Amino acid sequence: MRVFLDTNLLIDVLELRQPFCATSQEVLDRCDALGADVFIAWHGLATAYYIHSRSVGEERAQEAMTEILDAAVVATVGDAEAHRAIELGFADFEDAMQTAAAEACAADVLVTRDPKGFAQSPLIVLSPEDFLLQHTRPA
Repeated sequence: MRVFLDTNLLIDVLELRQPFCATSQEVLDRCDALGADVFIAWHGLATAYYIHSRSVGEERAQEAMTEILDAAVVATVGDAEAHRAIELGFADFEDAMQTAAAEACAADVLVTRDPKGFAQSPLIVLSPEDFLLQHTRPA
């Protein structure tokens, strides 16, 4: 299974955002338990770094980025995916960029706390709670 994580899940975990961090961490743990391939967006990693470095400093934020990169792969994107994001016609261009990155890595599912923002997505989009319900921990 190939799981693409929206940036909001990364920030939830890094910043211990309540009440979301426990569920977002559980998604990461579940992906690990299932042996899923986890992907993130290049621009999402930059956003997570920027936000996290403001609260913990650059050195600790860089360490956190290394931990993220140990658990997830950055989806390979470029010019074609940027054009695809525009073609998707989302109200929120950043959500379209996430979708184009998820398509680029052939994700089976995109997990986000904002499923409504991805209503036009050609991909399966699940909230963290729905992902956990549909993908139970292996016995």
